[in-house]
Amino acid sequence: MADRIRPSLNFTIICDDVRQEVGGKISLMGLFENIYATKFPAIHPRLAIMTEWSEGKGEFAVKTRLLSPDRKTVVRETVSRIKLNDANFRHRDVSLHLNIDFKVPGTYWIENYLDEELINSLPLKVVQVKEQPVH
Repeated sequence: MADRIRPSLNFTIICDDVRQEVGGKISLMGLFENIYATKFPAIHPRLAIMTEWSEGKGEFAVKTRLLSPDRKTVVRETVSRIKLNDANFRHRDVSLHLNIDFKVPGTYWIENYLDEELINSLPLKVVQVKEQPVH
């Protein structure tokens, strides 16, 4: 496509779930930036990652990766294609991950790629906490 324009990544949001409501509105539930667990390995039941791309034109490959603290081991990865008809369009890409196995505490990384080029990365801290007695 001769008039292809590379889009910008507007945001990445980490949350428990993303839902499309009647009328097209998007609802994000349980936004977070840290995960807490009392023991490891820890299974996190549900994690959604939403990105928004805009100011571009054409078709592009989008990849989202969750990396372990060593920044080499891929814990999860999703790949999709987005299409922006002109620079005024926006595309929101959602990847949903179930039962993620966090083997150790530490800083995990979420990476966003556009056509195999790393656009950004953001930390997701997985923290070990002491078990609290229930009263």
